[in-house]
Amino acid sequence: MTHNPLVWLGLGGVAPDDNAVAHDWQRRLHWIMVAIALMSVPAYLLATADLGLVWQRISSFLDVVILVGFFAELVWMMRVSSFPARYLFENWLNVVIILGAAAAALGAATDWIAIVRAMRAAVAVLVVVRTTAEMRFLFTRRGAPMLIGVAFLTILTLGALFYWLDPGIKSFWEGLWLAFITGATVGYGDIVPTTGATRLLAALTVLIGVAFMTLFTANVVTFFIGGEETRNRESLQRDVVALRGEIELLLDAEELRLTLELHKEIRDLRQELAALRAEIRSLSPPPKDLDA
Repeated sequence: MTHNPLVWLGLGGVAPDDNAVAHDWQRRLHWIMVAIALMSVPAYLLATADLGLVWQRISSFLDVVILVGFFAELVWMMRVSSFPARYLFENWLNVVIILGAAAAALGAATDWIAIVRAMRAAVAVLVVVRTTAEMRFLFTRRGAPMLIGVAFLTILTLGALFYWLDPGIKSFWEGLWLAFITGATVGYGDIVPTTGATRLLAALTVLIGVAFMTLFTANVVTFFIGGEETRNRESLQRDVVALRGEIELLLDAEELRLTLELHKEIRDLRQELAALRAEIRSLSPPPKDLDA
């Protein structure tokens, strides 16, 4: 069983000791599932804005896409995983999202509209949580520029939604200002949401803003801690390289010493062999003369 803390949030993903095929499919489906998860935000906003039957149908269609996408991913990943039951247990958030999306999609036309909208809000929050977990690189030093870009695009999108949904907001810039002060939890009060849909959007903006501020704080901490770790790692690598160089020098010196000793022993052996031959010749009798 893995000790990944994301398991408790139902976001364990593929276990480290699972097979290579499961890990490969997780990488392939990463951005597809992020895109499907982000559909929950417009689906929720369209369902609560009371813009007309057409937009309600679009919202229901997005709910169906979310339902089918998460269900297909869950079934497929359990099929390719070496531990399907374990995958299901460690990714229980997918099951909750599937049930919530199914309730929202099937109950959009019923009289239980308040419960359906609450279910939509819960699903939106859950899939945003999953999407954030899928973007783990945002918590690293290299993810800081991407985090800034994502925050900027999010503020632009929320500003446009405020301008579109609230008749009291007269321009895109007012919607953008409302999105910024709401996400930053400042709330000057000069511009406020006046409809139920924009108030719900404002609540979601607060949650998104707090999440981004938390990520920015984590990135700042990672920058300083990571810099110290990088310097220590570079120092350790330099020490390892220097140690390898010293070992190579010692090995070369030892090899040279052994080679010289071997050559000396070979020379001594040759001299002893030559002396032995000379001694044998001196002791052997001279050859007899056959004519005599």
